[in-house]
Amino acid sequence: MTRASSGVSRDFARRRLTAALALLIGMQCALAAAPAHSADATAWSATRTVTPYTGNAKFNGYAADQEPVSITVTLKLRNQDVLDSYLSELFHPGSPSYHQFLSNQDSTALFAPTQQQAQAVADYLSQQGFTNVQIAANRLLVTADGTVGSARQAFRTSIGHFSRNGHDGIANTTDVQVPAALGAQVDQVLGFNTFHQAHVFSLPSSQIKPAYTVVSVTGNSQAHAYYPQEFATVYHAGTTTAATSTTVGILGWGSMTNAVKDLTQFESGQGITAVPTAIESTVTKSSTDDSGQGEWGMDAQAIVGISGGVQKLIFYTDGGTYSSRTGSSGATNSGLLQVINKAVSDNTARVINMSWGLPECDGAPGFADSAFQLGVTQGQTFSAATGDNGSYPCPIGSTAPQNGAYGSTTTLSVNYPASSPYVVAAGGTTLNTTSADSYTSEASWPYSGGGVSSSEATPSWQSSSYAHRSLPDVAFDADWTNSPIIVYFTASSTSGIPQSGYYTNGGTSLASPLFVGAWARLESANANGLGFAAPALYAYSSQFPFHDVITGNNGHYSAAAGRDNATGWGSFDIQSAATFISATPGFNTATHP
Repeated sequence: MTRASSGVSRDFARRRLTAALALLIGMQCALAAAPAHSADATAWSATRTVTPYTGNAKFNGYAADQEPVSITVTLKLRNQDVLDSYLSELFHPGSPSYHQFLSNQDSTALFAPTQQQAQAVADYLSQQGFTNVQIAANRLLVTADGTVGSARQAFRTSIGHFSRNGHDGIANTTDVQVPAALGAQVDQVLGFNTFHQAHVFSLPSSQIKPAYTVVSVTGNSQAHAYYPQEFATVYHAGTTTAATSTTVGILGWGSMTNAVKDLTQFESGQGITAVPTAIESTVTKSSTDDSGQGEWGMDAQAIVGISGGVQKLIFYTDGGTYSSRTGSSGATNSGLLQVINKAVSDNTARVINMSWGLPECDGAPGFADSAFQLGVTQGQTFSAATGDNGSYPCPIGSTAPQNGAYGSTTTLSVNYPASSPYVVAAGGTTLNTTSADSYTSEASWPYSGGGVSSSEATPSWQSSSYAHRSLPDVAFDADWTNSPIIVYFTASSTSGIPQSGYYTNGGTSLASPLFVGAWARLESANANGLGFAAPALYAYSSQFPFHDVITGNNGHYSAAAGRDNATGWGSFDIQSAATFISATPGFNTATHP
């Protein structure tokens, strides 16, 4: 069957599947139909937004009523039982639903909140004095601007000011509630916690070094730095097609302008064909926050280098501002969920990178799972870095660990969104190659994030003895000391890059985009029909050409034969993976071998 005829067959099957799902949902709705009610504030219902942990922070008093807040109300998905069943069948070889991904219009129609439900929330916010009330394209989110006073009244909560280790922010001091009439459709209300923010997993601009000579401080005589395109040789892309048929996304915050410039300079300087780029923001106001330039620039160059070029690279951001006391306003759960959901509702990028996270002990794990679920139904793969603090990402007292150091060794934890069951978690390794970039081996990078989630359930595709999701799933190069990447950065006083030129960096923020670029090549080789990567990687783990990492540890967990909580299944040989997929019908089609 030709690629074109395969696409026609898939479209026909997808239409039949959508009709069948709609019929099943219609039958369930007829049995469970209930009249809609307007919001009634005389009774209240709980949401999933609870009081965040602030026990190691200083309370500086309650926020004044006139202080501004921007909120994101997350609505519950509809027909969750049908959705769960569909997601299981979507990756079950032999099922009629196998790899029959939905369009964004179909996923919205079948599983997203109704227009009536979203409008009821929007109307309530307007009644409570909120302005700039907007409903997301897929109706999963309703965003608005207001004040602490309006939020306190609308959500029966209180908001305080907190500080910890030089960082200031607000956080709700009581659980967030909504009127009982909205309780059936409202899941979370985000925006009241700016104290806990996501952070990137790489060296900050103040610590990166010019790419002159790599000298390992650990005495490794084989220490070697790699230009982005060298990773295509290291992980043996071979004759695998470049990812020029696959659009890739990078999710973050702040300004992405310099990161795009850095990519252009890298492509020009290294003689690499330029890829089309776009910046998609969830806000209209330009951002002055350039603090993430070193991260977004590294993400882009790593993806383009290992992928051989993509169809288009989209930088998604929620903008925002930066200060040394309050951090990046765009790095809150509220803003990041808007960015994630925009990538889902657009449904343009097939593989999407997230080189950031927040420890579950500090944050709200699961806050973006609804959006990720819709993405999986559409055939999207999200990848997240697991973190740069090994198995110990939690603060020591009031001090959060820097990247490349352990936090509290009495508390095991993992980072979200890497811990989501709907995301591929990418851990880190120390890479060893010959001088000609031929792969030799990998060891667990000591700071590769990994462990067991405290709240995210073990997904159906992950066979585990743990009650909750364990990570990572895969691991690629991350060691900024022994095997760093060489990337180009434009001088910027606001990001801390002192002068334009090439620098070295790493972290699991390198590992994730390396996986994204490698997976994008495999997607292009298979007409973008692979979908969410994790289920097939686990189902065929004994045959898939993984580089099994068996040495090193991440503080608590050691690398060992098979999957482990330091390096997952390891990295893989791209050419061998492409060959294996083409020879294994069950990996990509409904026919099980």
